Amino acid sequence: MYMNKIKYITLSLVLFATLGFADTAESNNDFDVSDGFLAAGDLVVVRPISSAATIGAFGIFAVISPFTEMAGCTEETYEGLVESTGKFSFDRDLGDFKK
Repeated sequence: MYMNKIKYITLSLVLFATLGFADTAESNNDFDVSDGFLAAGDLVVVRPISSAATIGAFGIFAVISPFTEMAGCTEETYEGLVESTGKFSFDRDLGDFKK
């Protein structure tokens, strides 16, 4: 029963991600089907993993922040660990891996 729910949720997410590109396909002639698959893979696989990596990076930062404060590089460490993974997870378009 539980596995059926997961299958339906995953199928729904993939379907909604690929249907979201239907408007761009009509207005833009250079739309490729692989863009929809990139977006679906991003939504189902990459975003959850990168969200977990952001949470893990914040945990690592919380542990090492006293040492970075002594070294005077807290802001750089925060930007490198937490902000960069957060931007990759939440501040880019679906299927856009260039940011």
